[in-house]
Amino acid sequence: MNATTAVRPEVAGFVAKVRTHLTDLSEEECEELVGGLEADLSEQAADGPLVLPDPKQYAEELRAAAGLPVARRFPGPRFGPARTWWFALTGHNQATRQAWALLEALRPAWWVLRAWIAVTLLDQLAGTREYVALWPTLGVPGLGLFLLGVAVVVSVLVGQGRLWPGSGPDRTTLARSVLLALNALAVLAPFAFNGDGSQMESSTVVPYRVRDRLVLHDGRDVVRNIYAYDAAGQPLVGVQLFDQLGRPVDVAPESSMGTGKKREVTCPWLNGATPLFNVFPLPQRLQRHGTCLSVDPAQAGTPEVHPPPLASVPPATLP
Repeated sequence: MNATTAVRPEVAGFVAKVRTHLTDLSEEECEELVGGLEADLSEQAADGPLVLPDPKQYAEELRAAAGLPVARRFPGPRFGPARTWWFALTGHNQATRQAWALLEALRPAWWVLRAWIAVTLLDQLAGTREYVALWPTLGVPGLGLFLLGVAVVVSVLVGQGRLWPGSGPDRTTLARSVLLALNALAVLAPFAFNGDGSQMESSTVVPYRVRDRLVLHDGRDVVRNIYAYDAAGQPLVGVQLFDQLGRPVDVAPESSMGTGKKREVTCPWLNGATPLFNVFPLPQRLQRHGTCLSVDPAQAGTPEVHPPPLASVPPATLP
């Protein structure tokens, strides 16, 4: 290039765009293709009007002229073996390219979904078990929605490569492996959810067992109330239960079932001002948020003892 010939802005911009479509090549290969491009185009522009072609198409023509392969789907810095293998796999034929294009378009939906799964799993682990709902509550009004919003923002930033160590092809193998493991956990996490939060139904009766003052059903705290019957098979009300050491036997204190208008919480019996969760059956009431003890009864209504699930049961005798 002549020393007096300056590089025009449109030429510099065009060459920069061409380079973005060659970033999967090595620095030597890229420089070999476009090293003198600015000088050549600037000289042509100095001689007369210059019409610049489409940068992507021009880059493909440069590749073809040099006998280099077609650009990978995600141009970027040099890739590791795993990413190179993946791009080769997804670009194998038209069918794989279309399938990957569809999955790529669905990535934002996955970013939102995995955020919801993470907060819902936290809701299941942190509080009493209840129905899996669209909006996790964590037992505190507004907290679930706030955490869900934060989780969505974080998940999207990670998906865009703006929050995880490195971004896109710059991520280290360790960071990529950890992210892959977390995604796999998000896929498997829904299998740990407690479904509709109701008692498990089965044709086989699984015995209850007492552990740490909590009555469990098949190892999970899904028992939310107990209805006792006497030896003659008649229902009893106000039965106080204790284990062999005199410890109260309770069931998931202040648990809840359902969501929205159908959400129902269990309430304790009282010994003066002391709440008792080992007296059965526990009263229940409809309540959209919180626990029985966290909401003024004037705002949520009076708890009621529900009728027993069975009017009577067969009489029992000592062996």
